[in-house]
Amino acid sequence: MKKFLIISNIVLLTAVAYLYYMHYSYISSDKHKITEANAAAANSFKIAYFELDTLENSYEFYKEARTFLTGKQDQMNAQLNKLRENYMSKVNEFNKRGPNLSQTEQSEFTQQLAKMENDYRDQEQALGQDMQATTMQKLQEVKNKIEEFLKNYCRSKGYAYVFASSENDYLYYKDTIRNITNDVVRLLNEQHNSEKKK
Repeated sequence: MKKFLIISNIVLLTAVAYLYYMHYSYISSDKHKITEANAAAANSFKIAYFELDTLENSYEFYKEARTFLTGKQDQMNAQLNKLRENYMSKVNEFNKRGPNLSQTEQSEFTQQLAKMENDYRDQEQALGQDMQATTMQKLQEVKNKIEEFLKNYCRSKGYAYVFASSENDYLYYKDTIRNITNDVVRLLNEQHNSEKKK
């Protein structure tokens, strides 16, 4: 009977040791699988960025939009300068002829000057609003082209997010490995040049 108890205790002890070993080896292998799964998820969640300042200086379509807006601003300034010059010549004429004018002529001159000043302000406001609308439209066109390009680019490269980075942003650290600026600028310019040839 003693032998039977000793043998059964040895068998039970061996079974407990085996179960203990199996339990901890399962947990250990499960931890490795969790680590591998997390690493795979992290690698599939790719983030990149491009330097917005470089894009603005190197992307041909953006430079064309900026040139167009500069030309439009110059036209607006020329129109306003012409109105201002007309107003100033009228003021000079009034100052020269002022003492020799009758009360009625002085009143007419004053009304003409007030109308010219009013016209200048109205024209300045209208041109400013037009310039603002045109600027927003052109910049939206540039943004839309970049966004449309990035949809296909990110799909092919596997990026989940692409950020635009500039000097005034809130990215405190950027890994240069994730910088896709040169690639984006090159491909955008190639796309723009092919669209211009059509």
